[in-house]
Amino acid sequence: MKKLLTLSVVLLTSVSIYAQTAVYDSVIMGAGYANQVWYNMTSGEVSQTPNNNWDLAFTTYFMGASAYINSAQGVALYAIPNTDISGFATVIDTTGYEGWQSLNNSDTTWNKGAFNQNMGNFPNYGWGTYDNVTHEVTGDSLFLVRTGMNPNYEFKKLWVIKKDVSGNWIIRSANIDNSNDVTDTILYSSYSGKNFSYYSLSNQADLNREPLTTDWDITFARYTANVLTTSCIPATGYFSVTGVLQNKKVVAAQADGEDFSTVDFASYQSQLDSNISTIGFDWKCSGVLTANVVYFIKSNSAEIWKVQFTEPAPTGATGKIFFMKESLATGISPLNETINSISVYPNPATGNASLIVDAKKSGTASFSIFNTVGALIDNQSTYLKQGMNVIAINTESLANGIYFINNSNEKNSEVLKLIIAR
Repeated sequence: MKKLLTLSVVLLTSVSIYAQTAVYDSVIMGAGYANQVWYNMTSGEVSQTPNNNWDLAFTTYFMGASAYINSAQGVALYAIPNTDISGFATVIDTTGYEGWQSLNNSDTTWNKGAFNQNMGNFPNYGWGTYDNVTHEVTGDSLFLVRTGMNPNYEFKKLWVIKKDVSGNWIIRSANIDNSNDVTDTILYSSYSGKNFSYYSLSNQADLNREPLTTDWDITFARYTANVLTTSCIPATGYFSVTGVLQNKKVVAAQADGEDFSTVDFASYQSQLDSNISTIGFDWKCSGVLTANVVYFIKSNSAEIWKVQFTEPAPTGATGKIFFMKESLATGISPLNETINSISVYPNPATGNASLIVDAKKSGTASFSIFNTVGALIDNQSTYLKQGMNVIAINTESLANGIYFINNSNEKNSEVLKLIIAR
């Protein structure tokens, strides 16, 4: 039986829903979908900036170490074989680099960029390892970054030296012949309150391009999706797409085959998911909208919105995307009253996994594992100290697949998704 592990904090009281009047809105990404747009469900567009002005992105989350590439704009990342950071001083021979391991961003979480693709069990983040004494992540891997377009590719070797205890990122880049060797520090203080800091390899400088995390709910963007063969993209692999991604604490559910005016949120409330591409790109295909698809979005402010994309379907000529939205007043209580954040690492897991819990105060919490038919697999209680907690999950008895973990304490009940893939 395929099993499922989910972890998410959802505090529910009696729920009453009141439909409001649907509002028609749109965003304009520009010709060729040139810009990324950040959107607040209540107030509309927050800001936009060019998709192509960055190459690398680094998380500002203190307990994370995710690093992304701008793959939708042609940036590619490869693990340089048969060497470690000691090889930075040598001239890199890129002959046959296409056969090296290609690293890609996750399209389901903001916690696993291309640099993290080879991460193992905590404290390994793929590009480096967390030190429990210094609380720094020290880089131990060497990467090749390819930018530009064929046949005018440009190559740089890259070493993520560390993410220090203050949240600053230190990176070193150079041309493959050792010229233009630059070490840069990206200061956490310059990007506090935002999801990521960004870096341009061509300018060898960091840049501030996104709004405050609390100001937006979804973003309209070009990104790379891991496609498992759909009617829209009949192939398997990573493809550049235009779609919608959710902010970190925003959850969404997809309702297929439903009428916008009559679909009932109560039928989909349990399907609200933290997968950042729940909305994704497949609400349109080759200039045609997918029929009868409605989305429910729970925003940063804990308000529920009903959304459907409308005609005309977006085209690359203007990059204009039309949709209608409707606010639903609910009795859902605010989240995270006792927990700042909770996550499961690594995900997918090839071995044991851990819950990473940032608790606002000390107290006891219980964690229960259920299978897809709701049967209890395991239950345990643990004491959380104020601050960061790492709780081991023994996955030896769990078969490959997806599982649900339910976390409950006196204030919250939270749910996350973990995939076991050995």
